[in-house]
Amino acid sequence: MSDALAANQKLNEIGNYDDTMNSRLSMNQSYVRVDQDNMKAWLFLMPLAVNEAKYTVNELEDFMKGNGIVSGYHKSNLKAMCKKSVYKREINVANGKPPEDGVDGYFEYHFDATKKEPEIKEDGTVDYASVNKLINVRVGDKLATYHQAAQGIDGEDVLGNVLKAKIAKDIPILRGTYVSRRDTENIYFAEREGKVELRDGKIDIQNIHEVFADVDINTGKIEFFGDVIINGNVESGVTIRAGRNIEVRGSVEAASLFAGGDVILQRGIQGQQRGRVSARGQVFAKFIEQTIINAGGDIVADTIMNSRVNTDGKVILSGKRGMLIGGYTHALLGVATSSIGNDVETRTVVHVGCEAEVIEKGISLKKREVQVRNMLSDLNEELEELKKKSAIYGEQQQKMLEITAAKVLPQEKELKEELAVLLDDQQEIQSMIAKGKGSSIRVDGNIYRGAVICISQLQMPVENNTMFMEYTIQGGLVVGNVIIR
Repeated sequence: MSDALAANQKLNEIGNYDDTMNSRLSMNQSYVRVDQDNMKAWLFLMPLAVNEAKYTVNELEDFMKGNGIVSGYHKSNLKAMCKKSVYKREINVANGKPPEDGVDGYFEYHFDATKKEPEIKEDGTVDYASVNKLINVRVGDKLATYHQAAQGIDGEDVLGNVLKAKIAKDIPILRGTYVSRRDTENIYFAEREGKVELRDGKIDIQNIHEVFADVDINTGKIEFFGDVIINGNVESGVTIRAGRNIEVRGSVEAASLFAGGDVILQRGIQGQQRGRVSARGQVFAKFIEQTIINAGGDIVADTIMNSRVNTDGKVILSGKRGMLIGGYTHALLGVATSSIGNDVETRTVVHVGCEAEVIEKGISLKKREVQVRNMLSDLNEELEELKKKSAIYGEQQQKMLEITAAKVLPQEKELKEELAVLLDDQQEIQSMIAKGKGSSIRVDGNIYRGAVICISQLQMPVENNTMFMEYTIQGGLVVGNVIIR
């Protein structure tokens, strides 16, 4: 009991306790205890005499105030202590309110701005491709949203002392290249296509992705809206997709390259029958070997060997060698090379003009066009007949005619849409045929036995070695004319 008296005396000193107001509580050695940080208070009540009236809540609150406890009263506990006569136990009767700290302003990024780490797969292997994954954005894509600082709320301990909340601060606007901000919304947008990175708190959008090393299977797939430049080699199994140009300054193995622009292979490609290059623009290569090439523009190389090459432009084999050996080469606008085939008579097929498959497709499209037009004609006759009947018959019959018309009209719409597509496709084929007319195969050197010269739907096997020839169509035949230097 002496300890309780000592604690009570201390609180009386702190709280300026008035024992005249709380004589029963002070005289019977009840006390209040506060924890070290003044955030909780406990009340210890001594039992009353048998004939004494019970404690009241007001009486307990006055006792607590006298002991300096002025905030955070636990009303329900105080009521329970009075009602149930809870004695000789410390009961929590007051709790301070901790401060709610403010939140500093921050940026919410709408792309993965975290530092990449290799991903460990379920089988225990490491996926290094996850480290090199590019984040591409388009013009107008949302990059980041700024959330302004939210101020906190001050707290209070049980002694009534104010506990200040941490002051929240706003941070400067986001800096970056090709990034715009809407002031009223605090939203940042991309101003150009490219790869987006967060460096030292700044957003950077580049339309060139440059790799200063070899690209291998661990690098995995590279996909980028702009230009891709590889300063090393590209090994087998790699896929690179670029919205614009791809340039490889090393050698390329059995990789897959897809470009919305040009492909430039400074040391060529050895595709091992699995390599593939596709470009909407031109393809430039030191050599092309055992590779499938598709291009919208010219294909320019020193050597093409045992490959399947297809272009809507020209195939131009330049340099000292300028060799075209083996495989199949198609160029809509013509081929110019220093030699075709070799002295071991490797079969080498060279085709210019429009391929037979394209012409056959055009014929098939024309047949379908006739079918669709006939079907439309039948539907039009049916609709006209319905209109005539609807003017003659009664209301009930007209409703039946309307139901029939509701079925016929969607068919007519579908056929008209198909017809429009057919006409567009035929127009494209006719354009290709027109471009391919007059295409030639020019050889400023040797043409070896085993070569097959093809122009449009005509072909001519080379029976004997020859040289310095230009092949064109004359009088419905493939004719070779000697090049006069």
